[in-house]
Order: sequence, then C-alpha cells, then structure tokens
Amino acid sequence: MSSTIGGHEVASTLRSLLAHATVWPRRLLLTTPDVHATVPMLRGAWGAALHDLDPGAYTRVFDPPAPAVPGYLLLPAPPDPATAPALDWFLFGPAAGDDAVLRRAWDVAAGRGLDKERRPFLVRRFLDLGPDGRPAERPGPWPLAEATWPADPAAPCRLSFPAPLRLLRRGRLIEQPTLADVVVAAHRRAAAWLPPPQQAAWLALRVHLLELARSLPSSWSGGRLDLERYSARQEAEVNLHGVSGVLELSAGVGALAPLLAAAAWLHLGKGTVFGLGQLQVETTLSGEEDPSSREDDTGP
Repeated sequence: MSSTIGGHEVASTLRSLLAHATVWPRRLLLTTPDVHATVPMLRGAWGAALHDLDPGAYTRVFDPPAPAVPGYLLLPAPPDPATAPALDWFLFGPAAGDDAVLRRAWDVAAGRGLDKERRPFLVRRFLDLGPDGRPAERPGPWPLAEATWPADPAAPCRLSFPAPLRLLRRGRLIEQPTLADVVVAAHRRAAAWLPPPQQAAWLALRVHLLELARSLPSSWSGGRLDLERYSARQEAEVNLHGVSGVLELSAGVGALAPLLAAAAWLHLGKGTVFGLGQLQVETTLSGEEDPSSREDDTGP
C-alpha cells in the first residue's frame, strides 16, 4: 500500500479485510420472574454453566489466554433493559464453531436459576440480527464488511456512547476522546478477529485511518460515567472508570464508515464483553426524530 492513498481506496480496503471477520449477533428474549436480572448476573450464570459443560469451549470463548480476547459480547436490549427481558448476545470469529454448546449452556443456566434463591429463568427465543440491526432473514454469522452505515457517510452525524467508554492512553483514561482515539480503538478491536494472513495489511492501514480521522472535524461533549461491578475472579467490587457522551462529526465519517459500522457491533475499549464501549450512530442533528434511534429499534 502506498504512503498516501485516497479515501475511496481506504474504504475499499477496509471492506475487503473486514470480509474475513465475522459476527453472529442474536437477541435472547427472556423471562426472568421475580429477578432483576443484570448483564453481569446472566453472564456469570452462563459462564458457570459453560465451564461445567465444556471447559475447552469455556476457555476458547469465555476466557482465552492472552493475547487472545473473549469471543462474545453481552448487553441489555430493548424493550426494557432495567429488568433484562431481552439480552443481546454476539459471537465473534471462531466462537461460532462452539455455538451448539454455547446455546446449551444458556439452557443449563436457565434451569439452575439466578440470584441466591436460584430462581429459574427462560430463554424464550434466539432471534438472529442482520447487518442493519433488524431481524435477519437467514440465521448464522455474517462478515463485518456487511455492517450497515445508516446514512450518507458524508452527512453530519454523531457517534453516541451511552455506556461507559474506557479508552486508555499510557494507562490513563481518555476523558475527552477524539475521532482519532475512536478509530485507533476500532482498528485494534477488529484486528482480534482477522485471520493471520490479513494482519499485515490491516496493520498497514492504521496510518491512513489516522490521517482521515484527523482530517475530519469532531467535537466531544460528555463526562465521566463510572461503573461498579462484582468480579468473581477478584472476589470484590471493581470500579470501572469511563466516559459517556457524543462525538459530533459535522462533515460525517467519509471513508471511515466501514470501520465505524463494524465498531457498532464490536464495541470499543475495556469491558466490551458486558456491554461497555457501545457505539451508536445518530444521523439526525436538527432535532427531528431519527427512526433508527427509537427505543423499539433492534439495532446494535
């Protein structure tokens, strides 16, 4: 790749490489009677069941040795995240190969129940989601190159981070992230799911992505949003420091659209497995309602 390439070539190369990384997103429709079921609670129940069913699959998908990263993501889903009647569950890359036992672990976890009272819950349905975030016509994984950008990439938009975003620089939290910070995080996150033959080309793309990100006007508005969660490994409450807000992009995202569309599924930064670093795209800046942002939408 030459030292300087145009936006069209960057976008084309992004799609070509992201075609080798897959996501299998599903929405789990739940019944959790008499239990305020949080994502960490459900994650713990599912992980324990998976460990007992198949320790090998647990290690590969749930807790792989470094530098590998977990092959799943969990986050609350509409219509009512407060009581978790629905949960978004994404599998990335090779994790799809363990799908049968991963699904079985949900059934085992449901039978074992939640909280100290071990109240059973029910997974009523596994609903596949397509690249536009809506129910998929065909079940199964699809390449991240197909992730949909919801508007003209040159149109003004916002990148919204409703959940804590934990991007670190030299070990310290970035409290006012720029578009370049987001692009670096998205590039790093996607690299985890690219096969070895594509890694060199992906690494070479980084400098061009940064040039594009720095050339586009952006403005951050937001503040600190910290999260406290229980760590079974550390047997203690852990404080996760992050920020929440929006990144205004008055000139749109241009050739970065394929990368940022993929990032909406991958999430960014630390703590992605339980829903942190969620990126939502808002394409309406003038105050009118954007149909893609309604509460009953099924987008990522």
